[in-house]
Amino acid sequence: MKHLRFALPAVAVGVASASTAAYPAAADPAQYVNAFIGTLNGGHVFAGATLPWGSVKAGADSLSGDNQAGYVSDGTPITGISQLHDDGTGGGASLGNFPFLPYNTSQCADNNLQNCVIDHTNRAVPHGTPSASPGYFGIPLNNGVNAEVTVTQHAALHRFTYPSGTKEPILLLEVTRDLSGSYRAPGNYTVSPATHGGVRVTGGGTFGPSFGEGQYAVYFCMDTTATLAQAQSFSTVSGSVEYTTVNPKQTFSATIGSNSPAGLLFGFNSVPAETLNVRMGISWTSTAKACAYAEEEIPNLGGFNTVKSDARARWNEVLNTVQVDDTGVSEDTQTLFWSSLYRAYISPTNITGDNPLWVSTEPYYDSYYCIWDSFRVVHPLYAITAPTTQAEVVRALIDVYRNTGWLPDCRMSLDMGYTQGGSNADSLLSDSYTKGITAGINWEDGYAAMVQDATNEGDFSVQGRGGIASRAKLGYVPFNDTSDNPPNEGPNTRSASRTLEYAYNDFGIGLVAKGLGKTADAQHYFNKSGDWFNLWNANASNSGYSGFIQPRWSNGSWYYDPRYDLNDVFRPDHCSPVFGHDDCFLNPTGGEFYEASSWEYSWYVPQDQASLVKAVGGPATYSARLDAFFADGFHDIGDEPGFLPTYLYNYVGQPAKTVDRVDAILNQYFNTRQASFLPFRAASLLMLGRSLNGLPGNDDSGAMGAYTVWSHLGFYPVAGQATYLLNRPYFPKITIRNEATGKTATIIAHGLSATNIYVQSATLNGKPYTKNWISHDIFTSGSTLELQMGSSKNSTWGTAEADLPPSLSTGGFD
Repeated sequence: MKHLRFALPAVAVGVASASTAAYPAAADPAQYVNAFIGTLNGGHVFAGATLPWGSVKAGADSLSGDNQAGYVSDGTPITGISQLHDDGTGGGASLGNFPFLPYNTSQCADNNLQNCVIDHTNRAVPHGTPSASPGYFGIPLNNGVNAEVTVTQHAALHRFTYPSGTKEPILLLEVTRDLSGSYRAPGNYTVSPATHGGVRVTGGGTFGPSFGEGQYAVYFCMDTTATLAQAQSFSTVSGSVEYTTVNPKQTFSATIGSNSPAGLLFGFNSVPAETLNVRMGISWTSTAKACAYAEEEIPNLGGFNTVKSDARARWNEVLNTVQVDDTGVSEDTQTLFWSSLYRAYISPTNITGDNPLWVSTEPYYDSYYCIWDSFRVVHPLYAITAPTTQAEVVRALIDVYRNTGWLPDCRMSLDMGYTQGGSNADSLLSDSYTKGITAGINWEDGYAAMVQDATNEGDFSVQGRGGIASRAKLGYVPFNDTSDNPPNEGPNTRSASRTLEYAYNDFGIGLVAKGLGKTADAQHYFNKSGDWFNLWNANASNSGYSGFIQPRWSNGSWYYDPRYDLNDVFRPDHCSPVFGHDDCFLNPTGGEFYEASSWEYSWYVPQDQASLVKAVGGPATYSARLDAFFADGFHDIGDEPGFLPTYLYNYVGQPAKTVDRVDAILNQYFNTRQASFLPFRAASLLMLGRSLNGLPGNDDSGAMGAYTVWSHLGFYPVAGQATYLLNRPYFPKITIRNEATGKTATIIAHGLSATNIYVQSATLNGKPYTKNWISHDIFTSGSTLELQMGSSKNSTWGTAEADLPPSLSTGGFD
């Protein structure tokens, strides 16, 4: 049954002033956040406690094969409550360092700590129903302990409430554990009596990243005011666990080699109300900094509720840059919207001042996991809702270039992550540049970083581009390219999708060059952005349509994959949901398209859709082909290349079809379901035609959430440029406050209801507006866009050639 998003007919709202006080603000949008959306079947959403872009992300870790973000709503038991996580990622399980696990005395026979089960699998504890809200996570364990955690930027405050009558609360701290079991020596910890009368434990360990190269060290500082009754240090030697008794009145230190698992078991003297509060500071630099963070940010270990309240207030401050009139809007829609906006702000993590890699006064952000996912929707969202943060992100990326020689495509845990496609930090930078984000940014250095990507080849498996020499000669990256210098150390694949992405990256470089007055450079890179057409095979056909992006050999002949392209007939549907998707990833046999098919990548010409319209045979064929793309199952919304196609009807003057398509996608694949165990594989989800876990795929550091937000706001960014494609809003009135300029953009949908979903006419600042797109000026100037909504699809609004979004070949970016 189709889900109706409006419980009652929406009430039209009058003309708004450029003020967030035009109607009452949602004082507590955090109340609508459901942190468990997407915590099952591959969504990999982090459900624990964090601040916006917080360094510490604390939460429970499930004994599940799907625990990339820690907690999974599949009913599996809990192995610990750890301090660091990533959100929504693919790849391997990420972070999950320094877990705590509370025990009751029955789990440690005769109250002997050496009898406690410490094995990661065997110690796992079943649990009841968890609860979460922005900045807070709680879970009742079946051993009778209720575990809760709240956070500041660099510290977590845990509250463990033991069963009534517990005389000696027991707590495990495993120093060598992370979610993927990647511990590498060295590590260490020190236990000492604290000046506050309790216990302080400091230490750290070395681990491997989940989707990259290298290794990272991270440090902790644990404090509790409870006093020790007993403590045991444990480590593993030759497969056997060895224990050392820790004297509570003396300092004890241990160095950890490869003898994992290793850590500490504490038995505390009785605590008031059987409640044990434990503070955990985290630093990427040193234990001293971890302690300083903890002491500064959480001075009172008994102030759990205060920290929790402050965390929620911080979330509301960030969320409230967007305000919506919820008149007639269902609670389900509000939950979906605010939960999605919340997830968009979890990553990347701000660890400014805590970067051990180089000395710099610039911001430092980590967990770009990966920019290939986030540049399309997450960072453009920051450009209008959090431009101060986005400016810091840009500065941080440019500083990575200054100190490593390259902009990253992916980066996590202080390490280089694997490049998924193009050098898409170029498009992230061009997006911010074209939208006037300048605060503290040296754009000459930013431009130099982009040119470095385009002209000098490194190891493109982790940074920069590959195939630069071949592309300069041929106009495309050929299949099995041998021109890389130095030789690429990763899989030499994705030649077709990388060519398209490099072309669009170059377009972004051209926009920045033009803005900086580098006219010749701009023309050069605009010309390079046309390289997509060198892989356009007009004779390739599938499902009744001709013309597709197809890989080529360096001699110019078309490449046919012998695994799929039988009798030299190219299969544009390979890597689509209807013809397999399992081999289109970062592996030696991954093929020439990354996480999408030629059917999908053949739409990826955001710089010049007008030329693509001509290539496919004109507007009517373009529209019909888009229809077939969706109807025949070639579209994959579970990966980011599937986002933009849902809005492409605007380029042929059919905004009403965009409305229908986006509505259908949202209703089919995005929902607010409380995740519960359902034994279906991803292929089964596609056959059922609906999402069973709230999301159609990995949240990808908030990318799925950001797509949902844009679609509810009623416009969508063409990332890398200052263009937004208009759809229809899901709220009768929306205001977005630009914290950098102090201006507020307002969008009003008069007459919006469950049936009145099509724009009939529009005004911008009171003047008639017929274009089916808007520029970023509306957000920097504080404009008001008013839409008159109706039920007719036959309106002429946005349908004329003059109303179409800009394309390079038609002078749209002059």
